[in-house]
Amino acid sequence: MILIFGALLAVYVFCRAILPLRLKWGWKVLLAVLLAVAAFKFHLLHLFGGPMFFSPVLPEGVLLAAAWLFSVLFLFFFLLLAADVVRLLYLLVLFCLRRKRTEQFRIIGNRVNLVLLVMAAVLATVGMVGGTAVPRVREEAIAVNHLPEGADGLTVAVLADLHVDGITRADRIRKIVERTNALNPDIVIIAGDFVDGTVPVHGDDLRPLADLKARYGVFGVPGNHEYYSGYEEWMEFLPTLGIRMLHNEHVLTGEGGAVVLAGVTDPVAGIMGREEPDIRKALAGAPEKGVRILASHQPRLAPEAAEHGVDLQVSGHTHGGMIAGIDRLVARFNEGFVSGLYTVGDMKLYVSNGAGIWNGFPIRIGVPSEIVLIRLRRE
Repeated sequence: MILIFGALLAVYVFCRAILPLRLKWGWKVLLAVLLAVAAFKFHLLHLFGGPMFFSPVLPEGVLLAAAWLFSVLFLFFFLLLAADVVRLLYLLVLFCLRRKRTEQFRIIGNRVNLVLLVMAAVLATVGMVGGTAVPRVREEAIAVNHLPEGADGLTVAVLADLHVDGITRADRIRKIVERTNALNPDIVIIAGDFVDGTVPVHGDDLRPLADLKARYGVFGVPGNHEYYSGYEEWMEFLPTLGIRMLHNEHVLTGEGGAVVLAGVTDPVAGIMGREEPDIRKALAGAPEKGVRILASHQPRLAPEAAEHGVDLQVSGHTHGGMIAGIDRLVARFNEGFVSGLYTVGDMKLYVSNGAGIWNGFPIRIGVPSEIVLIRLRRE
């Protein structure tokens, strides 16, 4: 799929922006090579960076440069699409007025493409600065069902999509931990996608998580990228950092067990020959009293969770859509959920923008990363 998408980007941009240029073919070929490097950067990094497709072991500068080139191409592609809509409308007007398109129009078109390319480069730069920044703190008061009176005001810090890799290293994780601890949360939930890469390469980058402090404990669930990165090894390693991983199971936490905290595996587990998410199993034997919170990496399980009497689901996975506007497209692939608070039946769903970003496309424009502090209130 990534290969097909890269080919689509390359062919479209070549036909729209390189072929019309008044340059000799030698220059066009050079531009086409640069275009191919940007479009197929995932496969090139995989070729030179080792067996992990999503986490090539290469210098940070190389990863950042490759990510920037691909991001410029990605944004340029969409800007060209928008320009083509305007162009088609213009041609339609000319047709209606029975006028011909002139050579001057073609020259103006090339100049417009240059402006769009500069815009794409600026946006990619701004987006990467935003994508790699330390996440802000976002506080949400959420009214939920079945919250005991003594648990009113209980706080849950949610971290999602840390994506430790060649770009996100221990120093950034340490800053995230410091900001989270400053909130004095009662519970910390890490909603999957801890890492891209193996334990020997990136285990030390996650060690600052051992310093997370919460009154009732730190809990986590696996995300799809843990399955790509050596699932068994990570499920053995993460508990050594004091993180209680929940695999289709629940724990009783809070004062007097007021909170039933359940966690499920990721939907990609079945493809990888692992146990698929099972909300029924996760809640089996849970007491009827108390608020029920479900940690699920992907938000698309929300309708099923609501049917099983969950009061609040916390998720990540979408990165909030990464770019304002394109977030609507991301929502379509996640049952309409992409960022923030939703009501699903009698249940509340919170989808975090994530505290990190994937090295393959480390862009955030209008969708900042976040550490979420949820304060539970009685309805």
